[in-house]
Amino acid sequence: MDKTMMIWQPERTTGIWMNVVTVGELSHCALGFYGGLWSPYGDAILAHGYGGSFHLWRNVGVDVDNWQPQKVPSGHFAEVTDIAWARSGDYMLSVSHDQTTRIFAPWHTESHSENRDSWHEIARPQVHGHDINCVTIVKGKGNHRFVSGAEEKVARVFEAPISFLKTLNHTSSQQSTFPGDLQVDVQILGANMSALGLSQKPIYAQAAYETPNRNGNEGMDTLETIPDAVPAELTEPPIEEQLAWHTLWPESHKLYGHGNEIFSLCCDHEGKLVASSCKAQSASVAEIWLWQVGTWKAVGRLQSHSLTVTQMEFSHDDNFLLAVSRDRHFSIFSIKRTGVDEMDCQLLARQEAHKRIIWSCSWNPFGHEFATGSRDKSVKIWTIEMGSSVKQLMTLPQFNSSVTALSWAGLDRLSNNGLLAVGLENGLIELWSLSVNRTGEGSLSEKSATAALAARLDPFLCHVSTVHRLAWRNSEKSADSRSMELASCGADHSVRVYEVNLG
Repeated sequence: MDKTMMIWQPERTTGIWMNVVTVGELSHCALGFYGGLWSPYGDAILAHGYGGSFHLWRNVGVDVDNWQPQKVPSGHFAEVTDIAWARSGDYMLSVSHDQTTRIFAPWHTESHSENRDSWHEIARPQVHGHDINCVTIVKGKGNHRFVSGAEEKVARVFEAPISFLKTLNHTSSQQSTFPGDLQVDVQILGANMSALGLSQKPIYAQAAYETPNRNGNEGMDTLETIPDAVPAELTEPPIEEQLAWHTLWPESHKLYGHGNEIFSLCCDHEGKLVASSCKAQSASVAEIWLWQVGTWKAVGRLQSHSLTVTQMEFSHDDNFLLAVSRDRHFSIFSIKRTGVDEMDCQLLARQEAHKRIIWSCSWNPFGHEFATGSRDKSVKIWTIEMGSSVKQLMTLPQFNSSVTALSWAGLDRLSNNGLLAVGLENGLIELWSLSVNRTGEGSLSEKSATAALAARLDPFLCHVSTVHRLAWRNSEKSADSRSMELASCGADHSVRVYEVNLG
């Protein structure tokens, strides 16, 4: 409980056991270590802390003992509720009921015999006091930003500090990122945790070099004197101690307006609008709020549903917002920007689509077709006709478990082919090949869709309980690349990334 691991050894002459090595001293890790273990050869010790974190020290000294912390796998220790890829696919963000937001990225190390990237947790931007339900990364140029929603009535906006931007340069796939990302005007080095663990205060670059005055409380371990974070540029994947404290992002805005806990978030593809919804049991609470990125003003309140909106997604041309709900309906809103701060949002269609809760939805990247997935174990494919009415194109064959996650990836724009990933409540994932065909010309043209099962992922590779979210990576690979990457997260505490070969 004093946050240390100790090795004891008897003195040769007296036989008295003395503490010869002390490691740990995690001043911020509130509950210390729960247990420890020797390696088979006695050259390393492993500890585990509250929240499932591993801590490993190895004796790297030759003539004298020199115990140094080592890298260990890390991950969430509660349900992972949402994931999002960075706009260029450089990293992936996940949020969980373990009250943390984590960033995972492939890191290229020269020492590997194979020329493959290994995945690591490279930052923990948010460590919160509430379970986190949803997240969205703000697309569009400029600094990296995300919005997260937890079991509280406010959504919070976070912006990448300079220490993260510099660290990102050391990961493997950084060649693809916008040159404007490492902005000179990012003056924030990192963030500090507040005493209650709700807001994260910025640490400014110029202030980081001044010694803070602690009013004579130096060295006292009280709740009020939380140690200052020391954010820094990382040149290799960080260890748990660095992640838990020194990789926080500063919170830049709070979005107030919802009457209940935030449940779902999404961002348009231009990076100009964020939509949010909360838990609801009445129509007035179930409205969707639209926020303008940058000013973070509320620019729209969309009413359609009577129960919680479970997922939302903007079409790939940002003209439509699709929402699905516990009330078994989906809604489509047309979104038009009439001015700088003004939006014209119209409800185009509202339709009862399934017999049970609709958990998930996803747009076709190449058109105005979309899929909905429900607790009634079905997936339906729909299309917007003539810009106003919605028509059902097909229903996929019945699944043997509730459909809880969908993600549609485009393969070939000319033939309008795509791959729909379907995640189920039993943890399994299936890939369906979808093709949307257009027959006839002009106003008489009719759309039809065909679907075929492309792959069932090996159950040993899948989750062991509900799949909460699926997301295809926006890869900067060449167009003729025959593989894609699919990320998934689930109630079994895990985040997984699959490589899908299209050959």
